[in-house]
Amino acid sequence: MTACWTETDLGWLREFMAVDSVSPLEGGRLAATRQAQEVFRAGAAERGFDIRHYASPSAQSLAAADIPMPVRRALEADPDTFLDAQPSLVVAMGDPAPPQRRLVINFHVDTVGPHVEPRLDGDILHGRGAVDDKGPGVAAAVGVAAAFAADPSLARRIEVILTSVPGEEGGAMGVLGTRWLVELGYTGRLMLFAEPTGGRVMDACTAAMTPRFRVLGEGSTDDHPTDAHNATVALGFLADHLVRAVGPRAAALGAKLCIAGLHTGTAHNRVYGEGELLLNIAYRDQTSAQTLVHELQRAVEEAREVFAKAHLGNPFTARLVDDWDRVVRLDWLKRGLPVLDNRDPEMEDLLAAAGFPRHDGLADGSAFTCDAIWAGGPGRYVAVCGPGRLDENGAHTAAEWVRVGDLATYARQIRDLVVRFGAHVPTQ
Repeated sequence: MTACWTETDLGWLREFMAVDSVSPLEGGRLAATRQAQEVFRAGAAERGFDIRHYASPSAQSLAAADIPMPVRRALEADPDTFLDAQPSLVVAMGDPAPPQRRLVINFHVDTVGPHVEPRLDGDILHGRGAVDDKGPGVAAAVGVAAAFAADPSLARRIEVILTSVPGEEGGAMGVLGTRWLVELGYTGRLMLFAEPTGGRVMDACTAAMTPRFRVLGEGSTDDHPTDAHNATVALGFLADHLVRAVGPRAAALGAKLCIAGLHTGTAHNRVYGEGELLLNIAYRDQTSAQTLVHELQRAVEEAREVFAKAHLGNPFTARLVDDWDRVVRLDWLKRGLPVLDNRDPEMEDLLAAAGFPRHDGLADGSAFTCDAIWAGGPGRYVAVCGPGRLDENGAHTAAEWVRVGDLATYARQIRDLVVRFGAHVPTQ
């Protein structure tokens, strides 16, 4: 069969990675997403892919109540400019076919910050996007192109689509790209999300909700500390209270509770009256999510009384105790998102034959949240599978890397999967 990975492919990936496409929701440049898409589009066109769709969602398509807060903020600031800079790119090989004869491979072009320039050290490619998610996306495209080069008759039997999407990082949760494309009908019998799983198939994904606690009170100088609503004390207390009150219940439900950022200020001679505390709760099913929302709200209701008792007679927190209900707020940056949990023995066998064995990520806690949560539906098998692993390969850290050999292996396995898919699906 045609070779799957060449120095030219590696050069394409390095050019792709060199574009600083840090999510604008993490402070990246708006123009960078489209710049990265242009690099991927040019490389895909050179390998024979057709451009099927290249556009941004409309503001009307992002009017649902479950749109995460970071996206809502960006839309409120300047919807037209923001959305125009977040296009999704759909490229394909094969004649247009109905969903039952279609394989869809998804990856995301946006990255976390900060940007890390690509650097090759022997077989190790360092840099932002190496494993999450530009490396897997390019390797998948190379594999698909190799399959159609090896067997041109595939073009009459199946259609293979690659979707390069923005909005996976930065708390966007896939609503800017993947969900929109699924709603437009870019679905298939098999939908593969090229995320780093160690080459194993995971067909269940958690979803996450993010409660935010804010103190919106009055601050003071260190000369008059009793005059303030001390946000640092309130939020520090809430972090401790919530992890003790909700943490054990979350663990029992197989959820992951993360007490994340707490910010009030940095000066030593001020009492800060405003600040915020973020939590992130990854859940595996909707029943667990509803239970945890209830547990969190109950813990919040108890917090005022617990705090008041602990600070009885303390003049430095007296104003906070008196005004707790007025200045302490709970809202949600994201909530109500779906999970993925599907099985399909037919497609599982097909993937295993191509070298992608199934792994139960829910059983050992390795399942994670990604755009695949939007793809489930009748007649589809949705699987997450890609080279490298999020933790071992330093995704979301300054030390992100991937073995070039792992990318070449993934490209070969994708080639084999496409060939097997073409032989398996009905021609009518």
